[in-house]
Amino acid sequence: MTTDVNAWRGVIAALANPDARRVLGLLLAERDAAPALESLAPKRRSRVLQQLFEAGLITRDDAPVLRAERFAEILAAVPVERPTGLHRFIVDGRLDHYPSRAADRELVLRYLLDRAAPDIDEVIDERTVTERLADLSDDPVTMRRYLVDAGLLDRAADGSTYRRTDR
Repeated sequence: MTTDVNAWRGVIAALANPDARRVLGLLLAERDAAPALESLAPKRRSRVLQQLFEAGLITRDDAPVLRAERFAEILAAVPVERPTGLHRFIVDGRLDHYPSRAADRELVLRYLLDRAAPDIDEVIDERTVTERLADLSDDPVTMRRYLVDAGLLDRAADGSTYRRTDR
């Protein structure tokens, strides 16, 4: 059975129908759905079976058989877009997790630097740097240290002020 990118809509529509949901639930639980179907008026029974069939969830036999593979077919119809580059680590503008690869760490640190110290001529006190980094990371003190260690942020000898480098 071919699957288009909107095939999930038929499944959701079937799940929104209480009678179809009950029949599907019985089939998913590997139980006999015949009593639930027999309790429905013939016209209603026909509509429920048709809806489940059109969604690709059952076979068209007299006794419906679950097509559990339908869920995998629907998932395969639309590939998941995996984030690339910086977006693997930054979610909603904040650092989600710190990368292990050096090239990725540099990407992340430059991102943090551009937001915490955008002006190369600005001299920033320690508290301000930490507050700006706190808006971007759950561990601003560590990120500040990483920026200094990477040579992207210069720290005054007494540790009270910071300044972006041009490296």
